[in-house]
Amino acid sequence: MRFDPSLYRAYDIRGTYPDVMNEKFMRAAAQAFATVMGAKKVAVGRDVRSHGASLQKEAIQALVEMGVDVVDLGVISTEMLYYASGVLDIDGGFCVTASHNPRDWNGMKFVGKAGVPLTREGKLGEVYKQIEEGPEGGRTAEKKGAVRQAGDLVAQYADYLQKFVPAGLTPHKVVANVNFGANGKVVDAVIKNLPLDVVRLNWNEDGTFPKGTPDPLLPSNRKEIAERIVAEKADFGVAWDADADRCFFYDEKGRAFPGYYINALLIEHFLKRDPGAAVVVEPRQIWATEDTAARLGGKAVVSRTGHGFIKAKMRESNAIFGGENSGHFYYRDFWYCDNGLITFLTVLGIFSERIRAGEPVSALLDRYRAGYPASEEINFITDRAKEIIDSLQRQYPDAQVTTIDGVSLEMPIWRCNLRMSQNEPVLRLNVEAKTLEELEAKEKELVAYIESFGAKKRED
Repeated sequence: MRFDPSLYRAYDIRGTYPDVMNEKFMRAAAQAFATVMGAKKVAVGRDVRSHGASLQKEAIQALVEMGVDVVDLGVISTEMLYYASGVLDIDGGFCVTASHNPRDWNGMKFVGKAGVPLTREGKLGEVYKQIEEGPEGGRTAEKKGAVRQAGDLVAQYADYLQKFVPAGLTPHKVVANVNFGANGKVVDAVIKNLPLDVVRLNWNEDGTFPKGTPDPLLPSNRKEIAERIVAEKADFGVAWDADADRCFFYDEKGRAFPGYYINALLIEHFLKRDPGAAVVVEPRQIWATEDTAARLGGKAVVSRTGHGFIKAKMRESNAIFGGENSGHFYYRDFWYCDNGLITFLTVLGIFSERIRAGEPVSALLDRYRAGYPASEEINFITDRAKEIIDSLQRQYPDAQVTTIDGVSLEMPIWRCNLRMSQNEPVLRLNVEAKTLEELEAKEKELVAYIESFGAKKRED
C-alpha cells in the first residue's frame, strides 16, 4: 500500500498530521474522489485546524491540475459542506477536517451531490481503492480547472436556517460553547434577532484547541460549561464539537442531557408534526426511542451507528428524522444530513415551550432518567475486541441477540450493546435497564466481564 491503511474509515478519513495525513495523501485523495464521482466541479472547505490551510491548498491544486473546477468554501463547519452540496451546482465535495479529534489530527469528510452520503461499502470504498491505485504524483489535464470563492457562505447559510427558527420564543439565557471551531460566526448570524442572552464560551477560532480535545461528549470536557451555567443562572446550555455537526445540551443545573434522550425528545417533536412517519434510530440504546415512536404511531427503523449509514437508511426509508446518541441528529428537510444548528433551534423551541409552561429543563431530564435508566458509553482499549463480542453472546444464552452493529443483547429487564468503534481503536459498551438498581448492577457485571479479557477501561 502507498498509504497507511488506518486512514481509511467506514465513512471518512482521519489520521495524525503530518506522518499519516499529509499533503501527498491529500493530493491523491482529492483526485481519487473526483475520478470516482466523475466530478467536473467540486466544493472544498476546511475546519479551523492550523494545518488545514496547507492541506486544503494542496487538494484544490490537485483538482485544478486534473481539470476539475473548484468552489473554495473557506473555513466552514461540516454542516456548511452539506448545505453547499444542496444549493450549489457541484458534483460533490469534501471538508478537510478531523471533527472532534485532537489537534494533531486531520482528515476528510465527503458528500455527493445534494447530500448523498459515501460509505466504505459503496463509493467511498471505490475512492479508497483509487487512492491506492492512482498514478504516483497524480493526474494532469491539458485544460486546467478554475477556482472561485463561494461568496459570503455564512450569510447565505444563516439566511437558509431562518426557516428552522421556532415561532413564539420568549427570552432565555443560554450558555453556548463552540470549542474554538468555525461555528461561532454562524450562531451569531442565526440568532441575531432572537430574544436570547447568550453567554459565549471559546468563541474565537483556534485550531490549536488550547483547552484540549474539542469533544463535548467527553465527561472531562463538561466542567467548564456546567459551572458557567450555574454561575450565570442560565435556562440551559448547548455545545458543539469543533466541526459543529454534533450538538449537546445541559440543563439549568449544569447536568449533561444525554443524546439518547434528546433523540427521544426530537422523535416526539417530529412525529407530532408528521404522524406515522419513519424515524431512524441506532442500536446502542433503544428502548426510549422505540417506545416514543410506537406511542406516536411512527415507524422506528434501526441502522448501524455512523453518519454514512444513518443517512443511507434515512433515504431508503424516507425518514423525517434520525439520531445518534453521540450528538449527531439528521433531518429529511436538510438533505437527510446531520446538522448541529437545526438541532439547537429545534430543541430551543421545545425547551422554551416547557419553560413557559413552568417546567425547567431539569424536570424533563429527570423524567427521562427515571423512565429509561441508561449508562454513559463506556470505552475499553483492547486488541481482543472481536473475541470479546463473540464471547459475550455465549455468556448470556437466554438473551435476544441482534447484530446490526456489534452485538446487542436484550433481556426483560436489561439490555446492552457492545461494538467496535469506526473511528478509534476501542470497544464501546452501552447499557440500559428498567430500574436504576438493575442498571448499576448490570453495568458493573458487564464491565468486570470485559476486563477479564485484559481490556482496559478508558478514563476520558
